[in-house]
Amino acid sequence: MILRSLQLNFNLATSNIKFLQMMLANLKLLKSSFLLIITCGLLTACNVNYETMASQRFEYAQKSQGEIVIAALQDSPESHYIKGAMLAVEEINQQKGLLGRPLRLLVEQDSPDFVTARPTIRRIVSNPKVSAVMGHQSTMVALPASAIYEKAQVLYFSPFVSEAELTSHGFNYTFRMLADNKQLAKQICSLGKVRGFKKIAVLYARADQHRKFALQLKEAARNDFELVFDHTFLDETLDFRSILADLKQQDADVIFLSAGAKTASSLTKQAREMGITIPVMGSRNLDSEIFKTSIGVAGNKTIIPTPYNLQTKTPINQTFVAHYRKKYNQLPDADAALGYDSVMLFSDKVEIAQSTQPALLASIVHFSPPWTGVSGKYRFNKKGNIQGKPYFFQILNDKNWQILN
Repeated sequence: MILRSLQLNFNLATSNIKFLQMMLANLKLLKSSFLLIITCGLLTACNVNYETMASQRFEYAQKSQGEIVIAALQDSPESHYIKGAMLAVEEINQQKGLLGRPLRLLVEQDSPDFVTARPTIRRIVSNPKVSAVMGHQSTMVALPASAIYEKAQVLYFSPFVSEAELTSHGFNYTFRMLADNKQLAKQICSLGKVRGFKKIAVLYARADQHRKFALQLKEAARNDFELVFDHTFLDETLDFRSILADLKQQDADVIFLSAGAKTASSLTKQAREMGITIPVMGSRNLDSEIFKTSIGVAGNKTIIPTPYNLQTKTPINQTFVAHYRKKYNQLPDADAALGYDSVMLFSDKVEIAQSTQPALLASIVHFSPPWTGVSGKYRFNKKGNIQGKPYFFQILNDKNWQILN
């Protein structure tokens, strides 16, 4: 009896351990969904009535009078994204506005966490004049914010977040301005194949966004490349020499790197110091002044995606570049192009609808034919994902990015 009891207890303990292990394994995958569920719970539990806000927005749209407002979140006062959006608003108002009404850009400060951002988000959606919101750099802000925008019936254009979770919840008012990471991983691998790479090394930080992107890269590369080195590291790692020494023993053609700009800069510089000269292919995280200025010539042969090509010869882009340079005395970057395109896309759909009525606008954005902006064509599916919009790729050469042809 004692042995039988011990065996039962052991089996029960083993079962509980396996259950806990399964739950822990799934926890990271569900974290973003938990965040959204918690947000939705808070929407119903708090005293803020988003349905009333949606009703007031509809009533304001029905009057077809007064200013039309777009809210934009900036990460810094010198945000190129905001500059691009401001230029678009200025050009629209110079042409008698939108539906004969003035268009106003309401600029608010973004935040890296949702708790800090929530009062700003609530203030935005409580304004019945606000028809659309643009911005949010962080997925951990954008995801729960999208639930609020959905409830308050405000169109949300996301120019920075490429994680799949943003558009996986069946929302009607959320639209991403970039192809998601799954599509980006495929495009990176396609370019790698074109450039003749066969053996790849994958290095990635353990933060969720970097880990997930690395997994997508490995999945996309599975049929066309041989994975000869696969290593992860803590986000706060400063010394990569031990990892790089092991990498040096492998016959890799290219490094696929998924990490933040500072980490990627340190790792790449140490690789060059150790005589590792193969190209590095990274994510959009490396498309930053932090990476370019900190890495110097050690960044040569770094290849990254960008949604915008400054050299595109289309009339719309040439006009945009000329106007941007005249207004700001500098050339636009990808963020500026996405800010400009977001406002112009919204303007085009309002003109088609002849209204700012939220549900009508959302439907038109979902099902309209392709619309062309300065960074290419925009067409959305039912989930709000952009369809068939490729990334450009650029290579760092003597401290300057050059578009690959």
